[in-house]
Amino acid sequence: MTAQEPVPTEQTHREQPTSPSHGRGWQARLHMQLERSMTGQGAKTVMTGLHHYGPLRVQRPFYPEGGTAHIYLLHPPGGVVGGDGLDIAIIARRQAHGLFTTPGATKFYLSAGDTARVRQALTVEAGGTLEWFPQENIFFPGARVHMETSIHLSGDARFMGWEISCLGRPVNSEIFEQGSIDARFRLSRDGKPVLIERLKVDQPRHLNASSGLRNFPMQALFVATGCNEILLEQARELIEGKAGDMPCGLTLIDDILVMRVLGTRCEKIQALMIPVWQQLRQALLNKLAGIPRIWNT
Repeated sequence: MTAQEPVPTEQTHREQPTSPSHGRGWQARLHMQLERSMTGQGAKTVMTGLHHYGPLRVQRPFYPEGGTAHIYLLHPPGGVVGGDGLDIAIIARRQAHGLFTTPGATKFYLSAGDTARVRQALTVEAGGTLEWFPQENIFFPGARVHMETSIHLSGDARFMGWEISCLGRPVNSEIFEQGSIDARFRLSRDGKPVLIERLKVDQPRHLNASSGLRNFPMQALFVATGCNEILLEQARELIEGKAGDMPCGLTLIDDILVMRVLGTRCEKIQALMIPVWQQLRQALLNKLAGIPRIWNT
């Protein structure tokens, strides 16, 4: 985002051609399943039961690494305002392996009063693998957002993913001094909660509190299942001395490696997290982690 980019408003957002709206904002949903299928080239993961409504789409899967499906989530309006609702539900069946990302950041614009709501429900059956790497969420000053990401794992299901949040527009020196964010991240296995995270910001003091964001405009969470103390120490060694002035910590909760980072630029945060993902992917899935092509455009 450049310093010259104008601040979008709800009116300009509404003028963009999209699917019909219901209620006070655009309502969109995207539901799908991933299944392992045999083809002439061998086994690969395919999308089944795809259902979408409103301005949420997916491109056809890419297969840069054999049978693993790389899938891009698309939101054509390019931003979310108060009253909008996005509902994403993905189920990865046994032996399926999908990697999801987005072509760009999701922008939450200034609200006239209504709250934007985002629900992301990710379910992975035993033997399945899901990787969740959307680009960052940018919360413009004055945005009102309720976001809930829930991951439901069964048995030995594998999950790796991140959520990156940018409060305000630091490139324009705009601080998130008004608005509200309630972002919840929940991971459970066999119906039992293992990790519950919550980012709640509705007062300026939350940005500079020592137990809050410490005046950093960006925070990121990375998680990977199936880990142990050895992998935790290897990840710590990998980032040692590379965080600079960015507070960064790694811990292990049951078999879940949790990495948290505060920073000022998304590129620097990703540069810290991507090598950890690549190392863990090789160790846990026996697969090299190539950067999705869309990240380089």
